[in-house]
Amino acid sequence: MSNTNTSKPDRPTRWLVTLGPTHEPIDQVRFIGNRSSGRMGFEIAKAAKETNAQVRVLAGPCSLPEMNSWNDVARFQSAADLRKLLNNEWPNFDVLVMAAAVADWRVVGAPLEGKIRRDATPPMLQLEPVAEIVGHLQSRHNQFVVGFALEPKDDLLASARRKLAAKKVDCIVANSLETLDSTHSDAQIVWGDGRVLTQGHVNEFAEKSSVARWIVQALSPAIAQKCGDR
Repeated sequence: MSNTNTSKPDRPTRWLVTLGPTHEPIDQVRFIGNRSSGRMGFEIAKAAKETNAQVRVLAGPCSLPEMNSWNDVARFQSAADLRKLLNNEWPNFDVLVMAAAVADWRVVGAPLEGKIRRDATPPMLQLEPVAEIVGHLQSRHNQFVVGFALEPKDDLLASARRKLAAKKVDCIVANSLETLDSTHSDAQIVWGDGRVLTQGHVNEFAEKSSVARWIVQALSPAIAQKCGDR
């Protein structure tokens, strides 16, 4: 009997992991950003690599000494930089982990020239929302996209479910605000069919390295099923 399986099990799954904040410039010195350390995304990148996946990291302006020895990394500053990288890179990968914490707002128009002096008249800044990135990516039927949500605990799951629909992702890794810039995480995985996976007890915090390995393991069956004909 001939084998009609078109999958390529010998080729490692290719992961693209974004991490860290974006900095949306005000002038050539100041910016609008957030306190994302990039740690969770980097731990997921390491955990995926432990499964023999090929992993490329897209890193925002964060400082993680371990990343200096990572062989496959590209840097971005603003959401526009990240959007351009993803548009160029995503077609070549199977899995996207969108752990980058993209700023919600940017200054309308071009950044102000030079540095605004402290003794100058304070500028009036008009802000506009940063355009959605993941929800507008062109993805193939056999690509798997993981979104992220960072919200207060009392709105965490509801927000994650809203983002599932808005961002058109396969699942959402939901984290409470307490995980921001922390070494620990209480991440849950929210699926479109209503399932919520937790590591241990709900609201239980664990080292991000341990949580990252759990996330990669929990996602593996769904990734294998969706990306099997890559």
